[in-house]
Amino acid sequence: RLHGLCPIPAHAHSGKGDPGLSIDLQQGLFNSFSRGEGGDAITFYELMHGVTYARAVGELARELGIAGRGGRRPSLATASAPDPSESETVEPLDAEAMSAVCARFLEVCRAEDQLEGVSYLARRGIDAATMRRVGVAYFPRRAYRRVMRRMREGFAPETLRRGGLFNRREHLTFYRHRLLFPFFVEGRALYLQARTTAASVEPRWHNLRGPVPALYNVDALRRLASDSVVYLVEGFTDTLTLAARGFAAVGLVGAGGLKEEWLAPLARFRIVAALDPDAAGRRAAARYQELFAARGLRLAVVRLPSDVNDFFRQQPAAALEFELMTEAAIEMMNAE
Repeated sequence: RLHGLCPIPAHAHSGKGDPGLSIDLQQGLFNSFSRGEGGDAITFYELMHGVTYARAVGELARELGIAGRGGRRPSLATASAPDPSESETVEPLDAEAMSAVCARFLEVCRAEDQLEGVSYLARRGIDAATMRRVGVAYFPRRAYRRVMRRMREGFAPETLRRGGLFNRREHLTFYRHRLLFPFFVEGRALYLQARTTAASVEPRWHNLRGPVPALYNVDALRRLASDSVVYLVEGFTDTLTLAARGFAAVGLVGAGGLKEEWLAPLARFRIVAALDPDAAGRRAAARYQELFAARGLRLAVVRLPSDVNDFFRQQPAAALEFELMTEAAIEMMNAE
């Protein structure tokens, strides 16, 4: 169940200061407390856009790709699917062009309602301030056509295809995956991956074309004093979980793991790995210790009972425990 300020234009006076709208995602119903109005998705669309029931049904049908009595046309989910062979036939963009595409895409998405994205991360203990600080953006499904149109206005279709943002049908490929995590390198967004917020969608992740350019959140280290503790963790959620609590962290994203060329920005810090506690995480920690040692660097390892996000959500004194475990891991590393 989601709670937030009521966005219905006719209710402009209501919900100020406190959540005035409740949405039950399982039943597909909403309720506006102050006005005593509620109903299903069609009623909500009527109120949001000030249209009749019949028009709301028609516009929602078009949004979902339902053509009416003549049958169904391909749904947006189908039309927006990435082309599976694109990576083999399309030359990727250079860093300059990719940065321009990423920057515009993030700008367009941030102009849309962020409530669903903020709520998704909040349920995982990541606040809106952290989301803004690292540049995470979101756009709701109802804004898909508008976002797609605005991207077409700024770039040639070929450029958008080469970046992986559009497919051969000239549709935005981020229909199901709308929570965007950008990779900033020296202040520029050079890449992004996106997650679905729906539990039933597979794959959960979608990304632009090309390799991951850097550790996630690596740009945050530019402002950090030398010899500070920096955590090496897995994925976006664990990285942002630590960032939200004042810990410096960078994330390993994708199947490739840690690349040797990514070690240079870490050399002036004390790096502590806090990877998942499964067998794969333990093997990765041992491999990364060897990789660090080959470059004359050292890597301490914190062994948590669960992944970072679960640890902080389940332990009442997680931050203090984490700091104590970090001190012990660094002492053990120094004693070796």
